[in-house]
Amino acid sequence: MKKIHSNAFLHACIPPLLIFSFAGKLLWTGNSGNSVSLLLVVFFAGAAGGVISNYFRIRDLPAQNIGTNAIIQIYITPLIAGLLSWVAYAICLSGLLQGSLFPAFVGNDVPYENLEQMFSVVKPNTTLDVAKVLLWSFIAGFSEKLIPNILDKMAGDAEDLVQAGNNNTTPDNKDTQK
Repeated sequence: MKKIHSNAFLHACIPPLLIFSFAGKLLWTGNSGNSVSLLLVVFFAGAAGGVISNYFRIRDLPAQNIGTNAIIQIYITPLIAGLLSWVAYAICLSGLLQGSLFPAFVGNDVPYENLEQMFSVVKPNTTLDVAKVLLWSFIAGFSEKLIPNILDKMAGDAEDLVQAGNNNTTPDNKDTQK
């Protein structure tokens, strides 16, 4: 147990160093002359948000209070945060969240063929929309409850719609709906 405490700082530094090093390499040197995948950058923006959120959460903890579970959380959080940023991107891409705070997309009216085609055709409309995608990706990773709360609200709204639909098609209402 003492070894975990003495290495707490090292464990806390490894995920951000890996994430920021890899993201920096992709962003500044490119990917062998090819453009960098927006989905990859979205993942890393979310992971960066998760790392920074973890930092704020554990920065004031004494090293002796950082146990095995906290060390595991340090490594798992960037992965979960990256996945949540993909969910946030999908929510924005679907048009379920719209407005001046959210990115607009072009190409979403093209018939679907496969995922590769979808992600190569559907893109943020402007560079400002790309910035919004990256900001929301970071926020999704930083705020571990934001995306689950949005999903819970969407699920509740869907249940309400199904319930309302079931209430409108009862045998007594079928004759009045014709």
